[in-house]
Amino acid sequence: MHNAYAADVNLGIHFGASTITEAQVRDHILNTPTFVLQTDDGKIAATASVRLPWSDNPGPFTLPHIGWVATNPLYQHQGFAKQIITQVITHFVKDELHAPAVSLGTAVEHPWLQDFYHSIGFQTIDIVRKFQDHQTAYLISIFDEHRTHQIEDVYLKKILPQTILNER
Repeated sequence: MHNAYAADVNLGIHFGASTITEAQVRDHILNTPTFVLQTDDGKIAATASVRLPWSDNPGPFTLPHIGWVATNPLYQHQGFAKQIITQVITHFVKDELHAPAVSLGTAVEHPWLQDFYHSIGFQTIDIVRKFQDHQTAYLISIFDEHRTHQIEDVYLKKILPQTILNER
């Protein structure tokens, strides 16, 4: 995990996952749906997890929230992050959870992550300052606009109309 986030630390961006302990990783895996993408020879290429709204560690909205997206440095820039995110959304968020949308967060200051997430269907919904070293951009991918608007979430209802208008 630390190796996957090393490039971000070099940019001065310290995602929480960049400094976690082995015990925290174990706890996260036990309590958060976590997915692994392996190469043909069984090596871990990428990982992602989904924080659930009803868990002890929910995302910012009453939606599934993708986090801890990490690519093994040996396999970066080969499409593994896109592949695992797409598979997690399709097979878990949509097929199992039947969620109308999914969110994730990234650092505004990161030189390419927001563009990457936009390229796979996410739109920036809000920017907040949670950490001293970077601002967090919250992004959302909506699969069912009607059901998304029905979610009882004050924060989401406040910012969602602005997002939809900005995308049109």
